This record gives sequence, C-alpha cells and structure tokens, in this order.
Amino acid sequence: MLKLNYLNYILIALIGLAICESQKPQEVAVESLDCRKNTCMGLDFPIASKIAYFSEEVTNNLREYESLILHSSHLANLPRKVFLNLPQLVEFDVLECHLQQVERECFEGAENLKILNLGGNNIRVLESNTFELATQLEELNLSDNQLEELPANIFLSLNKLKKINFSNNQLKTISLNTFSKLGSLKSINLDSNKLVELPGELFRDQRKHLTNFSARSNRLEGIPSNIFSEIEGLFLSFNPQLKSLHLTANMDLLQATNCGLESVKLDGRVIGVQLEDNLNLKELKISQPQDLEQLYLANTNLTRLEFLPKASKLVDLDLTGIENLSDLPKISSAKGLERLSFTYDNITSDHMDMLPQLKDLNYLEISHDKGREIFIKDLDEDFFVDEAELDCGQLADLLEFVELPKDTTILEDRLVGDPRRPLRCGAA
Repeated sequence: MLKLNYLNYILIALIGLAICESQKPQEVAVESLDCRKNTCMGLDFPIASKIAYFSEEVTNNLREYESLILHSSHLANLPRKVFLNLPQLVEFDVLECHLQQVERECFEGAENLKILNLGGNNIRVLESNTFELATQLEELNLSDNQLEELPANIFLSLNKLKKINFSNNQLKTISLNTFSKLGSLKSINLDSNKLVELPGELFRDQRKHLTNFSARSNRLEGIPSNIFSEIEGLFLSFNPQLKSLHLTANMDLLQATNCGLESVKLDGRVIGVQLEDNLNLKELKISQPQDLEQLYLANTNLTRLEFLPKASKLVDLDLTGIENLSDLPKISSAKGLERLSFTYDNITSDHMDMLPQLKDLNYLEISHDKGREIFIKDLDEDFFVDEAELDCGQLADLLEFVELPKDTTILEDRLVGDPRRPLRCGAA
C-alpha cells in the first residue's frame, strides 16, 4: 500500500511539472518589424502563451539608437531579449500596446536602461522582483494601467530611481516600505487612484530629496502632519474627503483646490498656497506669512485672514467669491503686489483707498453683483490702460496662462465721450 502511494505521488509530481512546462509562454522570433527610425509598430502577440523576441535581422537595424519606442501594437507580454540584443538602450517605451504582463527576465542585459515607460497598457499585477535587473533605472512610468497594489519591495534594487509615475491606476493602499531606501527619489505621481490614506513614515528616506509629490483625485481622508520636512510642490486637489490639513513642512507650493477642506494650518515656510473652491473652508492659519508670494482663496468660506497684513512679499492674491469675509484686509504692506482679485461690496469699499499705494499692481480684477471688471496696467507706463486700444491677443499676452470666463468684461480708463464699447474676451 505504501509503495502504491509513493508511485501515485511520483505520478502527480510529473503531471504537475508537465502542466507548469505547458504554461510557460513560447518564445517566437520577430523576423520583420515596421520601424521608422527608433519607433516601431505592428507587433501582434495578443495571446499570453506566446512571447516575442527580436531576431538578429530586426535588432541590427536598431543598434544605433539609444531609445526604442513600441506603439500601435497588441502585446500580452513584454518582449524578451530586447536588452540582451540591444544593450545600448537608455530608454524603452511601450505605449498603449494592451500589455498585460511584465516579466523579470525581460530586463536581462538592461545595464544601461535609465527610462522605462509602460504607460497606457493593461497591467494589473507586478511581482516584487519585476524590475530588480534594471538597477540603473532613473525614471519609471506605469501611468494609465490597472494596478491595484504595489509589492512592498518592488523598488528595493532601484536605488538610482528619481521619478515615478503611477497615475490613473486602481491603487487603494501604499505600503510603508514601498519607497524605502530610494534616497535619490525626487518626484512621485499617484494622481487618480483610490488612495484613502498615506503612512506617516512613507517618505522617511526622501525627506531631504523629494521635490514633488502629487496625489490629486484620490479619496484621501487625511495627510500626516510630519510626512514631509521639505518639498517644492505638493499637489492634493480633488480629494473630496479631505477635511483637515495640518502640515509642518517647508513648501514652495501647496495646491489643494476642490477638496472638502474645512481647516488648513501651515506651520512651515510656504511660498505659494492655492486653496480655491474649498466651499467649506472656514479656518486658515499660516505661521510664516512673511514668506508668502502667492495666495489663491477664491470661493471659500473664510471670514478672517489675520495673517495677511504680514505677508509683505505677496505678489499674487485672489480673494474673489468669499461672501463671508468680514473685510478686505489691509495689504498695503505688500509693496510688490502685482495681481489682485477680490469681490467688492459695501464692506470692502472701506479699503479701496489702499489701491493707489500698490505701485506695482498691473492686474486688478473686481467682482461685484453686476459683473466683473478687469483693469490692466500698461506695462511700459505707470498707469492703467487708457487711450491705447487693447485687443484680446494683447490681453492674452498680459495674462499668460489665465483663462477668462466668457462673461468677462474688460474696462479701460477712457475719456468722457469715448465711443468704444467695453472689450469682451474669454472662452466661448
């Protein structure tokens, strides 16, 4: 009986081995490829059981290029032996090719690979060792895929990684150790995922190096106050569950528009703050207003801005649509203010006399119950445009990237009896 069981065990093991062997994808040589210089298309390997590799003839035509782009193809698997046959490659882009799987073996010979772009595919799962052979990688783009999670140690061997883009995936959580030991990491994009929270020590190894972090359009309910110590750009817009934000980091720019914010406290140095369209925002405290240069608070529910008179470096201020603001704070201390937008009513009218003190002001937007008025200073003279004809093209140059709403009316200072009508510009 024992002998029979042993034979059965051997038989089962052999059957299992045969099944595993049959599941391994078959390598198929690509003998010809439609390429225009380093951009190739037309690869058709949509079945997971077959995986492409480039023949000698195909690779001979690509040896002079340091970058290779594959697109307009249908690939279930990332092609193998690409870097073994083309070891000079520094950049590899596989874009919108329906890619589903990325194997560790695909990166054999990738000693020179620095940029990998797999955006716009159908990748759902990555193994923890997927990229361990691409040790020189500096930029990794996996945006617009179907990833639901990242293995905790997936980046462990990529200590030269500087930029990561995982936007437009299905990520729900980020492990505490996801970015551990990545001391060179500078930019992380997690926009348009399903993240609810971030671990407090997530960036413990990037505190002195991280320059940009973006997690717009997620489901974040909070941000740990000490998650950053210093960062250039922090982008958190369109997180409707984000009610409170308390940060201690030094920041060049905080962007948290269209959230559910009710309270914001910023204890570190901050240069630019964009909080517009937080309709429930009632509290804003900035401990170091003397460093502020840009402040956008349009369409919030703020009533007091006690810190504003101390914002002596302010250049750009937008307070439009704040219906409950008890008064327009005195900002004459901001001698370098260049752009000012606010809503005019009987209360704010008490401080209109401060406008002549703002000698550097070249854009003034005043909203009121009858519409909106915009005044543009002639940049060559020290007065607001009066006699010179101002067209929409000139206005666009003056306002750079500002998109005007269709109901905007441009009023110039004009002499009595001037027959010209107000100029109407903006999006149709």
